Amino acid sequence: MIKFALFAALCIVCYKTCPDEKSFKKYLEGKRKEKTSTTNSKFLNKMNNMLSQAVAPLPRYTYQNYSVCSICVIQPNGPTFLGICNSWYPISGEIKSGEQQQSNAEYEKKLEEMVISANKEKAQKNYNEAAKLYIKAANGYEKDRNAYEAAINYENAFKIYQTNENYSCAIDNAKSAAKLFASQNRTLSRAARLYESMAQISRKQNNLKSAYEYYTMAINLYDRMDGNNGIQTRISYANIAAEIGNNYADKAINIFEDIAKRSADEPLLKYNVSNSLGKASLLSLNKCITRNKFSSLSSTIYNYIQNYPIFEDSSEYNLCHNIDLAITNNNTQEIIDLCNRYKQTHSLAGWETKVLDNIIEYADKKAFSIL
Repeated sequence: MIKFALFAALCIVCYKTCPDEKSFKKYLEGKRKEKTSTTNSKFLNKMNNMLSQAVAPLPRYTYQNYSVCSICVIQPNGPTFLGICNSWYPISGEIKSGEQQQSNAEYEKKLEEMVISANKEKAQKNYNEAAKLYIKAANGYEKDRNAYEAAINYENAFKIYQTNENYSCAIDNAKSAAKLFASQNRTLSRAARLYESMAQISRKQNNLKSAYEYYTMAINLYDRMDGNNGIQTRISYANIAAEIGNNYADKAINIFEDIAKRSADEPLLKYNVSNSLGKASLLSLNKCITRNKFSSLSSTIYNYIQNYPIFEDSSEYNLCHNIDLAITNNNTQEIIDLCNRYKQTHSLAGWETKVLDNIIEYADKKAFSIL
């Protein structure tokens, strides 16, 4: 028990003192100012030499935060540093000879020339050749453990294939770029936008379930960031789920409710509250009609106005509330009139029009006592 308590205390200390990316930059800048010391220890000399090679000039690196510690790797193929308890320590890496360093520099120059050639081919509208060169450069950068440059070149290939409507190749390269961007906290938003682009391509091809999955990946990345990121993406995500319907309707309702919650305290996003709750109410109403059970509808709408009073002043609330009353009073003509009036005065997504048509069909059948 004592060992567990000590371990827990150590984890808490490490969590609170986990060094961030800024501290690593300061560490590198500090080391760059130091002169390499000569000691009697071969190991210390080796580590000092490695540090001096790694930090002058300030190199590219990858940073990863693991909550209780951080890891930085100098790119390409450089030493690895462990950050823990507000300090940084070199933990691996090899000293490269002059020949090895020259070889690496030549290899990197070759990759840079490849990218320049790709840019020229793109400018001359030789898109297929440009895309091939971008991919070749990306593969080279991946082999060289330069994830950022690899991701950029995969992204360049994606944009070319997307423009040429070669969507299969576009998505393949977007996936490769997004995976690499998602490995770094500082490029999470870039990865999320790529997944959103893949969702839009799938939506264009009417592959709604694939679009939903790509939106899910984008939202998962936005959730890793601070603040209410990706609100418009969340709206598209909810609309895709609503359009798929069936078992996805409940998912759409949850997403719309989450959008309302995220928007309620943001002055510039408050308009999303009534819109999102109105769509969630329509989906709930459609569920009630499908099951021919309406007992839960009134409580759902009531809970919305209790939590979000602004919803009560909206046309979305008026529609759902008045339809609920008309159903309770068996006023089928009122149901039909409400739906038709709303369709004429609002710009609706396809799935919303379909829901309203389902409500009208329900009212027609009820009027003729088919139900």
